Amino acid sequence: MIGKESKANFKTLMKAAKNEDVSIVSCKDAKGREFQTICVLAMVEPDKPTYAYLPFALMMTPSLYSLMNKLEPPKNLKGEWVWNDDNDDLHIA
Repeated sequence: MIGKESKANFKTLMKAAKNEDVSIVSCKDAKGREFQTICVLAMVEPDKPTYAYLPFALMMTPSLYSLMNKLEPPKNLKGEWVWNDDNDDLHIA
């Protein structure tokens, strides 16, 4: 379940994805480490292909799945905590 504080942001992201206005952008931090951001796109000038990229979320590198056995889901999670490990075995916590 999505908390109230995140519901409006999630709806905005879903609307942008439906309109194909979402992009993954590779970035570097001040130390030169690479990471990806999920951005919502907005056209700045309709007559020109000029866009504004609004960073919305960070993607984890390396994959989040290697950390899953170290994370505990919130107690109020409705449903099951599911992931695949490196061996493609399905785990349910």
